[in-house]
Amino acid sequence: MTESIIGKKLNKGEWAEFYVLLKLLGEGKLYTADKMLKKKLDSYLDILKIIRQEYDTQVLEYIVDEDTASVTVKPQNANTVLVSIPMDEFVKQATTLFDGIKRAKGMSVPAPNSVCEFAKVIYVGKPKAPAVKALKKQFGGKNDIFIEVRDGQTSIVSVMGFSIKSKFGQNPTLFNAGSSSQFLYKVSGCNDTVMQEFNAISDGKGRGWKLCKKYIYDHNLTLSYCRTQIPTYDENLFLVRESMSKILAWCVKERLIDSTGDTEVKETVERMSAANPLNVPNPTVYYEKAVKDFLMAGFTGMTAAYKWDGKEQVNGGYIVVMDDGDVICYHSNDRETFRDYLYRNTYFEYVSSDKYNWSRIIQIDGEYYLPLNISVRFCTHTR
Repeated sequence: MTESIIGKKLNKGEWAEFYVLLKLLGEGKLYTADKMLKKKLDSYLDILKIIRQEYDTQVLEYIVDEDTASVTVKPQNANTVLVSIPMDEFVKQATTLFDGIKRAKGMSVPAPNSVCEFAKVIYVGKPKAPAVKALKKQFGGKNDIFIEVRDGQTSIVSVMGFSIKSKFGQNPTLFNAGSSSQFLYKVSGCNDTVMQEFNAISDGKGRGWKLCKKYIYDHNLTLSYCRTQIPTYDENLFLVRESMSKILAWCVKERLIDSTGDTEVKETVERMSAANPLNVPNPTVYYEKAVKDFLMAGFTGMTAAYKWDGKEQVNGGYIVVMDDGDVICYHSNDRETFRDYLYRNTYFEYVSSDKYNWSRIIQIDGEYYLPLNISVRFCTHTR
């Protein structure tokens, strides 16, 4: 029996996954986006069915019937119809959910009761459903929704897995920081006294990184990249590109130590291209392509902590819920457009030094090292 979600609290990004389910089944189309994240009215995917699994023993299909303008819910590989509901009702419930979540205050919020009651009617007890096991083995684990679609231009039918991000909650991260994503820099000019003084710095509210930067400059400390904190992260970056750890380490140091300007990925890479620290030919093309490769790898499955096999784990693309409730996507046919979107619309984010265990000098075999750490987050405004 489907459990009730009345009163269940999720963050707005998690509710976005349920909203996308309702919205797509109600409209029957998923439009693609241009490079500025604007809907392309002449490019879309027809929604044939959405495939969902809440329980180990049951996979459900939500089948769109354009002729009757209805959605039929049935178990996969069975003829039993559980319920058939007009598409208009999905549109209505999607609008109610979006309006309710948009207005709600706080990090974790409940959905309107009417939407929760409708969820039970369509056999949804877990708004953020786990991946369909059979499809997870095929596509990997970064997909939030599996959709059987028909390309509006080619009429090709395929099952695609999409990752979902939302613009009506906090800006989502593309690459999450963790204790495993640290870069280690050797500190020249350091001794035990300097280490103790530096590690004790605080602004009274927290670590006070601006004071830490000032201390580094005032005491003529120099940082040179040594290695990633854990070998797994370095091995994963090596699969992206042999020099990827050095490229990222330059960006991290520039963000946290050297930069006084923009923290956006594009501008950071442009400064790197001008500096050309690896002394490569054609640096403008080289560094941009390398960082786009990293962003795409992070989006499609690579993390710092777990050994990566180099395979992309999102075969369909990226669905975004806009702040006005519109749902659009980039999919595999728009790969270069999507890579460019990631590059232009992300920034290197400062993350908590205490939570992610960085910013304090450590001693290894008599040498002094400073771990630095960042995440990559989507910008608020699209450009």
